Amino acid sequence: MMTIGTTMIGTTMMIRPKQRLRSTSGKRRSSSPHAGRSGSVRLRIVAWTFLLTSFIITGLIFTVREILISDVARAANSSTESEIAEFRNFAQIGVNPQTARPFETLEGMLGSYVTRQYSGYREQLIGLTPNQIIFLEEQDHYAQTTGYRLHQDQALLAGLRENPSNSGIEQTPAGPVHWGKVAVELQTDEGTTTGHLLVLEYIQPELEEVQRTVIIMIWVGVAGLAFTLLVSWLIATQITKPIRNLRQVAEHINDKDFSGRVTVKGDDDVAAMSHTFNQMLDRLEEAAITERQFMDDVSHELRTPITIVRGHLELMERTPEQEQTLLLVDDELERMGRIVADLLTLAKSERPNFVQPHPAEVSELMISLDSKVQVFANHRWIIADIAEGEVTLDEQRITQAMIQLAANAAQYSPKGSPIIIGSEFTGQDSERQLKLWVQDRGPGVSPEDASTLFERFRRNNAKNPATAKQHSVGAGLGLAIVRTIAETHGGGVWIAAPEDGPGSIFGISLPAPLVPKKPQTITATYPPQNEPEKS
Repeated sequence: MMTIGTTMIGTTMMIRPKQRLRSTSGKRRSSSPHAGRSGSVRLRIVAWTFLLTSFIITGLIFTVREILISDVARAANSSTESEIAEFRNFAQIGVNPQTARPFETLEGMLGSYVTRQYSGYREQLIGLTPNQIIFLEEQDHYAQTTGYRLHQDQALLAGLRENPSNSGIEQTPAGPVHWGKVAVELQTDEGTTTGHLLVLEYIQPELEEVQRTVIIMIWVGVAGLAFTLLVSWLIATQITKPIRNLRQVAEHINDKDFSGRVTVKGDDDVAAMSHTFNQMLDRLEEAAITERQFMDDVSHELRTPITIVRGHLELMERTPEQEQTLLLVDDELERMGRIVADLLTLAKSERPNFVQPHPAEVSELMISLDSKVQVFANHRWIIADIAEGEVTLDEQRITQAMIQLAANAAQYSPKGSPIIIGSEFTGQDSERQLKLWVQDRGPGVSPEDASTLFERFRRNNAKNPATAKQHSVGAGLGLAIVRTIAETHGGGVWIAAPEDGPGSIFGISLPAPLVPKKPQTITATYPPQNEPEKS
């Protein structure tokens, strides 16, 4: 037997080259703005996949959340309407089921209906009369357990009774409550009495279920996103692997080596690109071989007629009228011979055995060099510094390069001026380098000229036009040969300005890594095998 509770309504973030003008190294460096961005395509693919997947998962979670919340509100509204419709039928009949007689009081009608419609925890029926609040005492027990039940909040009840709307949602300490209201009048001998029936749906439990579902979806989404990232990285790695192979091959291609090729697999667009790239390398390699062969053949073929012509000129009887002309022809033939020799040297530099490195003592190399540069008369040759140590290099080629630098310095320096040569080690351990240089007292080199001096067929006579004729005997291949010798050793060339006056410093840098010696271990035996054991 359910009982009805009532309560009264109340209110309530060395010459050491100092000023470096230009430096070139043995390896060509890429000028591409994307150099060093290894894996950027993969990262972009993964990033876009991550963003798209995150957008889809986030949109899905919010959509499902809104649908579930809407379902909660719709279910609460449907339950409220159903309860109100049932009460209206009950009120129209107006007969007490227990006595089969009409209700005599409004409190009796509301109390009878509230008693017959026990709804449990999530729903509550409250009858409101001018003098009483009618509710189930069992629901008061729920209020004590949960800490709140709306029939105890007389101020809110008064507001709902005066509210002109017949339904809505109110925020309470127990969460949002969906409510519906129906007015009822009962005519008795004492007059007409007006009351209300409140149908309340506590939707906070359903909302908590929705929240738990959303949290589960978020964790599932995070796990799915992590799995998507892993799969997209593997897929992007597989897709971009041919591109990475192509880039690696391209990095090793230079003007001396076109042997690299890309492995072609499949028949898709990437495979077609790799195949086209290999065809381009084939054409470049063929053109380079043809060019080297042409220079080699021309150099060899020109030396013989030049030698024959010069030999015949030397045997000719010269008259005073012919002397000047023959001297000019002999001078030009000599210059042509030097050009051919330089071209032959450059042609040989393309061969693998152009340099034959072996351990050499730097101090002995410098002493030998000093004795050889003395042939350039009209200058004072000075050795400023001599590095001491052993370096792996080709002594003949390095001597050839240094003599070329010395000849260049002698041409551009005034007669009688000092020309300084020197060497030193810089850096430590695997980064150690051997620097060899020649300092002249010439007109100097501007940064603009320094950028092209070591290229083939380049000369700089603008600084000293008075000696332009003397300097034009060469073809501009000397410094190119120096650069080639330095680069085939794995080094480079550089130009600097001295601190103590006019002139320039031309030098080469060679790798000279210092490998630490391994400590020797001595294995001792006891007792010594050569000593007789004591008895």
